[in-house]
Amino acid sequence: MRTIEFKSIKLANFLSVGNDTVEVNFRSGVHIITGVNKDKEDRRNGVGKSTVADAIHFAVFGTTIREIKKENIVNKINRKKCCVTLEFDVVESSTVKKFKIVRTLQPSKCWLYIDGEDRTRDSISNTNSLIQKYLKTTPDIFQNCVIMTINGTTPFLAKNKGEKRKFIENIFNLKVFSDMADSLKTEHSEFKKQSEIEFTKVENLETSLKTQYRQRAEYENEQKTRVDRLTNNIKENNDEIITLQKKIDNIEIDNEDELKLKLDETLAAIEKTGNKLKDIRENLATQNVEQRNLDNTLNKVIDGGTVCDYCLRPIDDHDHDHITEEKKKIKSSIASIQKQIEKINTEKTKYDELETLLKTSETSINNKIVNISIKKTESENYEQQIVKLVRSNEQLEEEKKSSSNLHNTFDDEIKKLEKDLSAAKKEVESIKNQISLMDIVKFVLSEEGVRAFIVKKILQMFNGRLAYYLKRMDANCICLFNEYFEEELFDEKGRECSYFNFSGAERKNLDLACLFTFMDIRRLQGDVSYNISIYDELLDSSLDEKGVDMVIDILRERVEKFDESVMIISHRRESVKAVSAASGEFNNDVIFLEKENGITRRVEYTE
Repeated sequence: MRTIEFKSIKLANFLSVGNDTVEVNFRSGVHIITGVNKDKEDRRNGVGKSTVADAIHFAVFGTTIREIKKENIVNKINRKKCCVTLEFDVVESSTVKKFKIVRTLQPSKCWLYIDGEDRTRDSISNTNSLIQKYLKTTPDIFQNCVIMTINGTTPFLAKNKGEKRKFIENIFNLKVFSDMADSLKTEHSEFKKQSEIEFTKVENLETSLKTQYRQRAEYENEQKTRVDRLTNNIKENNDEIITLQKKIDNIEIDNEDELKLKLDETLAAIEKTGNKLKDIRENLATQNVEQRNLDNTLNKVIDGGTVCDYCLRPIDDHDHDHITEEKKKIKSSIASIQKQIEKINTEKTKYDELETLLKTSETSINNKIVNISIKKTESENYEQQIVKLVRSNEQLEEEKKSSSNLHNTFDDEIKKLEKDLSAAKKEVESIKNQISLMDIVKFVLSEEGVRAFIVKKILQMFNGRLAYYLKRMDANCICLFNEYFEEELFDEKGRECSYFNFSGAERKNLDLACLFTFMDIRRLQGDVSYNISIYDELLDSSLDEKGVDMVIDILRERVEKFDESVMIISHRRESVKAVSAASGEFNNDVIFLEKENGITRRVEYTE
């Protein structure tokens, strides 16, 4: 069994608590949490007495009992540095682990330390899950076994049937049976579906076997014809391959590299010849210009020009012999230029013929290169046809091989189907057996099975403890629960009645008796116990002075028996006196709170 021993809680800027940290140590004994509100003429209301209970709940679950919005949890005066620190030990099998929870708002964070080691998870949600895992609790259980807000929660007897069932399952660890039953129900349904699937599978396999037998017979008849056709197609392709290969062999292709080299040489010669012709044409043009200039000069001399082009003197100043001499010189120059022109023209004709010859050669070589490309393309086309035919033959051979093995293929498939059919029939039988076993387990987990057995054992103790507490509280009624935790109520005259037929005070006695009983049975039957119990407004209800004394006696009895720290939140002065007047070896402290200027502080209690 796991024991949770709460040690202390510290809170600052939490609800009405300000910067001054309020600390409460959970010592064994009956303690009362009370106080005065100096902001309201020393009244006992609105002090912040429930703050401690809210803080414990906040530390564990991240929410308050009163479900206060997070933005309102932070002290409204300081509006920052809201922090609650809860320390407790987890004792299990003589092993003690020390825990500390630090939870803040603005920013919203939560840290968990175990034996001083930071065990905080990657998110607040995951850290919360880890905390609740160690505490083995839920908000519902916590609020009915640790922190009881008497007037703020629905009493057990006032809950509906579904709420009662859920509560009982949680508090007595019976939910595991319901979860198993639900899981089994789902699994049972899945097996039923699987059974139907397997039945269908058997039918489909049987149909497939019949189809395979028929198809095998049909294919065996077609096999020979198919193989013969494929063989003939392969032969035709081989003949075509031989024909194409001969065509390839008959194609003669010149040396393309040599032709390209010759073409390059021819182009170079053409370029050289062209350059030479360009020089000849330029020289010829120059000679023609010079000849024309000499012809003009000669004409001037013959016709009697005004100025001599050679000596720049007037022609009249020259004698006849001088003019005759000049004519001879000019004619000689003209003759010399004409010879040069004839020589140049002869050379030009030679190079013109050479250029024509080279261009003819260029055209011939280009034609041969183009022809090579055509022949290569033709040869490549033949080769591609051969490749296609070879691939076609490969495919035909595969088809031929497949056709030859069709019988074996059908045999293998039939063997596989027969094996699968046998396995499916075995699976159907196995599922039937599983469903039969589930039906047995289903009954065991039902409310009439082992759950009922456990509940009956609990009921013996539960009804006994309930009768004990009802007697201690002088309740004039009898309350019994059946195995479905449906109550049967009888008044002091033995008449069966409803919970709501009783007065407020009578219902309060019933509620408290049930509360104490649940706490006892939880401690005896549960897998976890807590060393604290906090009662909010326990003594502020319809209890009279005698009732208050009886409740305190019961609580003192629990302290003596379980070494608990019992805390009672109350605004009644009578409650403080009653607790203070309690005798014995226990710490009967008063945790006194004072609220002034909107801030709650813990102060020393003085009568």
